[in-house]
Amino acid sequence: MIAVLAAFLAAHQAAPSQGPADSGGTAWIVATLGHSEWCPAGNVRLDLEAGEYAFTPRAARRLCEQRALDRPVSRGRLDAERLAAVRQAYSRAVAEGLEVPGCRFGGPRETVIISNGGTPVLIVTNGAGTGAAPDDLTCWSEAAHALHDVLESAFDADDRP
Repeated sequence: MIAVLAAFLAAHQAAPSQGPADSGGTAWIVATLGHSEWCPAGNVRLDLEAGEYAFTPRAARRLCEQRALDRPVSRGRLDAERLAAVRQAYSRAVAEGLEVPGCRFGGPRETVIISNGGTPVLIVTNGAGTGAAPDDLTCWSEAAHALHDVLESAFDADDRP
């Protein structure tokens, strides 16, 4: 579902060009987290203005194959230090873009990424528009990878916000 939303948003809107401080009150990130080849990824929806989030963690491997698996959604607010780190990475990703420029035109890739954990989803939005990282992980910009890494760290299963 998130992948379909990301594709739709990416196809219909320009990438945002403003950071959360000048976005007119709208600055969000939607991302999948905790990718694994065995279990479905977790996800987060984060309001960068207020620091409020809805987070669903990836299930523990011993549980993720259950047919009736229900993962709880936790809601809360990131602490100031984590929120500042995410805002900084978000601003960089918005300024630099989420995609390696050469990938837009089918150019050669500098890196090849092989993963059994599925493709992460990363969507950023603000008052100026919405952008999504490409489906091809090889085409993610350094700034997109850095933002995703900061989110992984902020919502680490062993150190929840």
